[in-house]
Amino acid sequence: MTKWCTTCDRPVDGDTCEVCGASLQEAPREPVPLKWKFFIVVTVIYLIWRLYQLISWLMH
Repeated sequence: MTKWCTTCDRPVDGDTCEVCGASLQEAPREPVPLKWKFFIVVTVIYLIWRLYQLISWLMH
């Protein structure tokens, strides 16, 4: 994966930018916040419930 130089605002292939000479490090990944995980779970439950209602409505 190509790294990005924030100083020059361009992609860089190696560990150092060829234009400005800045050394590049990968940014640490931050975990997904708990409220977003909760939102995704609640959304999936809601969609399953609505799908169940649709199937029930079509069967009658």
